[in-house]
Amino acid sequence: MVWSPEQLDQLSGAEELHISSHRRDGSLRRWTPIWVVRVDDDLYVRSAYGDQGAWYRYAMAGTARVRSGDLEMDATLERVADDSTNARVAEAYRAKYHDQPGALGPMLADTAAHTTARLTPTK
Repeated sequence: MVWSPEQLDQLSGAEELHISSHRRDGSLRRWTPIWVVRVDDDLYVRSAYGDQGAWYRYAMAGTARVRSGDLEMDATLERVADDSTNARVAEAYRAKYHDQPGALGPMLADTAAHTTARLTPTK
């Protein structure tokens, strides 16, 4: 499945989107605000705390739920391992969040870069 142009614009245009994940009983964990960037027609996220970020661990283990404004939908996260894509994602973070250097630094560090994940809608 792919994002519609409207979904891409809304999610990538948001300063932050909120992410949650499903518990075994189907209920949602608490919403966590995260940064999201767009590269071409894909959306990417990173965990500032690396693999230790709770939202990241839970979302990688199953299906995530993302929301921005009135848009809310399920998505999967697929870890990105190739250096070329990871470099483009880093550049997208620099371009979008350049005005927040204190918070941007951890998102560009190796710890976060190793968690780069593509968000893909499930429905």
